[in-house]
Amino acid sequence: MEWRCEWCGKPHEEDDPPCDNCGHGSFERAVVRQGSAGEENSTVVWVCTDCGREHTKHSPPCSRCNNGTLERREKTISDDELTQRPGEGSGGDRVAMETTTVWVCARCGREHARHTASCNECGSADLEETEKRVSESETAVPSYLDLVTPQYALALGAVLLVAAVAILGFAGVIDVPFITNDVPDVENVPGSADQTESGVELAEVERGVVDAVNSQRDSQNVGSLAREDRLDEIATFANQQRVKAAVTGEGGVDEAQVEELLSGECQSAWSAQNTVPVESGDDASQLTQRLVGGGFLADPLFGNENIDTIGVDTHAADGRLYVYTILCVSS
Repeated sequence: MEWRCEWCGKPHEEDDPPCDNCGHGSFERAVVRQGSAGEENSTVVWVCTDCGREHTKHSPPCSRCNNGTLERREKTISDDELTQRPGEGSGGDRVAMETTTVWVCARCGREHARHTASCNECGSADLEETEKRVSESETAVPSYLDLVTPQYALALGAVLLVAAVAILGFAGVIDVPFITNDVPDVENVPGSADQTESGVELAEVERGVVDAVNSQRDSQNVGSLAREDRLDEIATFANQQRVKAAVTGEGGVDEAQVEELLSGECQSAWSAQNTVPVESGDDASQLTQRLVGGGFLADPLFGNENIDTIGVDTHAADGRLYVYTILCVSS
């Protein structure tokens, strides 16, 4: 190539400005190599005014120190400043060498890219300016791809995989063993979750409540509700909190936690509660009628045609019977 840009030094085949690298509108005739090895020729380099790093193009900032000022200079080079790549023999490609400025500590020999106040290694203030010949590969700034080693790529892939599994697990898309949404226990709940003081089994009362709800829904032609174990567990959690608060005055129903527990089961959910006294001689049927009577089933929610599942819990404490129902539109 016999022509080069006067500004950035890029070689061109013809004198046909502007430069396709920097847009400069004037070319100059390049030095055509003649003679044998060792003859000197000149070329244009751009030198950082801060650290002395040489660049083959005017492309600020400096690739070493990020200084924004590069100075145009003519540089004399010879064939001796070109060396063969290792291991490629006499026919190998040639790698350009360049001269750069470093500051060397007179005490420990540590090289610095800039003239600092003291040596970073030993603290000596005696730094000597020295020119050093290096290949462009030694001073090139690595790209982001150069920094991505197989170890980093593997670690990043593992992190992304764990994050994806965790997100899908919390969303309920997949089952993940270490992610649980178990219903917590309520401690020190007064009374009994199994039977009244007179021995009436509360499981029988709960079945009676579900039968009463479905009987009313059948009469309204909106379809029966299926009882779900998971909804029963959540109803038990809420009902026991309610009983504890009523008898001891401590706590209350944690509505936010109940809503969170229901989020994986229901698109929408509602609750209905009732409390009635337990009288001597009451059997399961009488207690059921007392719980669902008094306007309890008059709540329009029990006739909602979109609801398809139900959870129920009853609890006896301090002479009273507590019922808590959850009405759910399944997810």
